[in-house]
Amino acid sequence: MLYTLLASALVSASAHAMPIARPAVQEHVLLDTAVAAPVAKRLTLDLRAGGSIRIVGAQDKVVRIRVTENGRACGDCGVQLDQGADGIQVRSTRSGTGGAELRFEIEVPEHFDVDLTSAGGPVSIEGVDGTIKGLTESGEVEARRLSGSVDLETRKGNVTLRESYVSGRVHTVGGRVLLEDVSGTVAGTSGKGKVIERRVQRG
Repeated sequence: MLYTLLASALVSASAHAMPIARPAVQEHVLLDTAVAAPVAKRLTLDLRAGGSIRIVGAQDKVVRIRVTENGRACGDCGVQLDQGADGIQVRSTRSGTGGAELRFEIEVPEHFDVDLTSAGGPVSIEGVDGTIKGLTESGEVEARRLSGSVDLETRKGNVTLRESYVSGRVHTVGGRVLLEDVSGTVAGTSGKGKVIERRVQRG
């Protein structure tokens, strides 16, 4: 009888026990830094491993860079930051397509030049006035509130340019191009898709 009562109590306690709390997965930070840029005027990205890129212009004379990799350790990511007479350079030296897991979140002064080359991954640029060049092997390119000149291309994906006054071109080999609320002398071209223009003013 005593054994039966003890067994019943144990079963009842187990049924009402709180689940064991598991620690939240922490996002593994590869690089998180701010670099004063009173003289530098250019950011160069050379990403052999590719990745998701977001660049935003701000009023501070500082370049802020944060690189993360899907919450896992990444001993071979090889992300490097250098500063020289030509500006600030960020490189990822790991080759291959697995680098699409990397995420680059970057803030630059609003008057700044950007030159990026990526093995693949989406690109977003917003609020920058300067010479903006970019090539990604695959992934969407989205640009908004730009001024100056642009030369943006993706080999596979859509390109969107909004609320900008620029010269130059945006291009995709396979995808559609959308120009919306744009003025200047920019041209949108696509190798295999549509080019859509909404409220575009030339000149």
